[in-house]
Order: sequence, then C-alpha cells, then structure tokens
Amino acid sequence: MQHSMKMLAALGVVALALTGCAAGGGDAPADGEPIVIGTSLPMTGPLASFGPILEAGYQAAVDDVNAAGGIEIDGTAHQVELTVLDSGSDPNAVAEQARTLVLQDGAVGLLGSVSPGLTIPASNVADLEGVPMVSSLTPNGAWAAGNPDGWQFAWNFFMDEHQLADVAYETADLTDTNKKVAIFADTEEDGVATGALYESAALEYGYEIVYRADNPAGTTDFTADINAAKAAGAEVLLAILIPPDAFALGKQMAALEYVPEIAVCQKCSSTAAFQAERGDLAEGTLNVYLANPSDAPEWADVVAKFSEQYGVNVDRNSALAAYTAAMVMLESIAEAGSIDGTAINDVIAATDKEYPVGLVKFRDDHSVAVNVANVQWFGDEQLGVFPVGGEAELVTPAVGLQQ
Repeated sequence: MQHSMKMLAALGVVALALTGCAAGGGDAPADGEPIVIGTSLPMTGPLASFGPILEAGYQAAVDDVNAAGGIEIDGTAHQVELTVLDSGSDPNAVAEQARTLVLQDGAVGLLGSVSPGLTIPASNVADLEGVPMVSSLTPNGAWAAGNPDGWQFAWNFFMDEHQLADVAYETADLTDTNKKVAIFADTEEDGVATGALYESAALEYGYEIVYRADNPAGTTDFTADINAAKAAGAEVLLAILIPPDAFALGKQMAALEYVPEIAVCQKCSSTAAFQAERGDLAEGTLNVYLANPSDAPEWADVVAKFSEQYGVNVDRNSALAAYTAAMVMLESIAEAGSIDGTAINDVIAATDKEYPVGLVKFRDDHSVAVNVANVQWFGDEQLGVFPVGGEAELVTPAVGLQQ
C-alpha cells in the first residue's frame, strides 16, 4: 500500500511520469493555467452546518497537491484551483451551479455535496456533461435510485441504508428496552429510504414500530407526534431529519418530558452545529456515521490537521470524507495525465486503495459502502459506543432530554 503523501511528493519531483498514460492522449490546460475542480455546497440554508466542513476537507487535499508541485500534464505542472459556490441548500441551485462550474468556470471534475437532495442534481450534471464527480455523505441506496439506469460519471462512497438500520438496532440491543420504536423521518429521499429500512428491519431484530411520523423538511411543530410516540410507549426513537427540524424536535421532546432510552438522530446530529445549537439537550443522542477503520498511513496526519481546528471527534470524519473525495479526484487526474473527462473517469473506476475513510473500491453501481459506527454525544464530543470496545460505553436514557 502506497503512502498518499509520498505519492503527492512524487507529483512535484517526477510528475508520476504519466504524461503518456492518458486515454486517447487527453487534453491539457494552457501553460500557466490551473486545473479547476468545483463544488456546489450548502454554505447557507438548512444544511449549512455541512458546507464549511466539506469545503475545508476539499481545500486541504488541494493544498497538499499544490504544495507537492501540482499535477503534471504533457510535461507541464499545473496548480489546482477549487471553486466553491453556495447552493443555499437548494437542489435547483445545485444543478444550475454544477453547470456553471463546468461550462463557465472550466471545472474538469466535480465534488459532491451532502444528502441525496443535493448530490443527485450535481450527479445528473456530471453525467450530462461527461465530467466526473466524486461525492460522499450521501446514503448509497437513495443516491443510486436517483438514476435507475446507473450513473456513468458520478461516484459516491458512504453508508448503505441497511447499515444505518442494522447498527441502530444492534446498539439498542446493548440496553434493556421494551423494544417499542417510534420513527421520525422527513420526506426527503434519504428520509423515505432510511425510514422504510428502519421499519422493515424492526421485525428481524425483534422490535415493534408503534408510531411513525413522516413530515416534510422544514417542520417546526412536532407536538402531536411526540405525544403520540410517548403514549405508545416507544422507548427507542429513530429519527432522520435535517438539523433545524431536529433542533425543534429535541426542544419539544424535553418540554413534553419524552425521554426514550435510545435516541438516534441520523443526519441531524452529525456535525458540531447539533451540540452548539442544542447544548445540554444533545447529551446522549446517537448518530450512525463513518467509522475510523482506515489503515492508510496518512490517517494520523490528516486527523491531526482537522482535530486542531474542529476538535478531536466533532466533524472530523466529515472532513476526512471530503478530503478523501478530493484526493480520489486529484490522484485520478494525475494518473490519467489528462483533463479529459472520460480518461479521468476510467481511472476513478479502477480505484482500489486505502484512504482516510478506509478502502475505496467502487462497485458496479459506482458506490462504496464504508465501515460505520454508532457515536454518542458526550459534552462537545462524539464518541464511538458501537461496536463495543470503542471509545466509550453506551449511556442510557437520552440524558440530555431530562431537562
């Protein structure tokens, strides 16, 4: 297994000797012109807690490549430039901005956003324009469903939805409950897909769904749903919501004294914004997310870089996922020795390497299922509680709701 940073250093010294390896000879930027990659991110809007951390991860990979001398094409080294546009968390804006990045800004590769609602529109543009895109933080099943005919130039590595359900129930098995479950899901693509899997997996694990709330993103009043879940005796809460909705849900749960033994808040509790907004209410909330299994030699270096800025655990894996996505793209451009979309895409298809999130080897549907863990909020940190033997032991009930 080759150390990525050594590989990057080689870019500046011998340029990987790849100028003759491009498919069909390839195209090259003009002398002195940068290689542009672009992304449309939710820097504002309901998913804004994800935008800055993704940008930071993408930029860190670009900085590492540029510090190593850039990428050589046809005997000329080029610096890499990252162009970021703010989608405002709007899927329509993502599609428009992805086209702008390719057709006006000259992006030769795209990097993804978060959630199916924002990643699928950019993936559609990638396929339409023949420009490769690498994304993460988007559940694989919902993403794949965005193109039933199969993606051609878009690639994604994240969790398969069944992993979310399996880990949620396996974590719940670590404590005594009445095995009654309430599901709170939004009606976005991943809410629909994951909510259905929570429901279908319940019987397999010996749980009973006693209440299910399906609300559109942007819901602010969950009073009736909370009272119904409480009346049904649900001691396990499985939620998949956008962050603002989850903030409202948590406050109303505390006010109505609904304190489940297990409270999983998928997507909504992934970033530091969850604890910053909810404060003590966040304590004990669970979130199935990226695990830390990687054997990649650069793991410690990359973790140290983000830990200093974002904290030991908070947001680290989102940044590492972004770093990995950008590095897959940049190393593929370097190996292709070309900015031709098909040449780069062919290299991405053959990726088989350890990165900071683990092994990246794409399946036939252009996705990778990464290893996952269940992390729980302890103060201002998220610590792994499942699989057992991780960073901490599971604490129940969801103590932050006991206000």
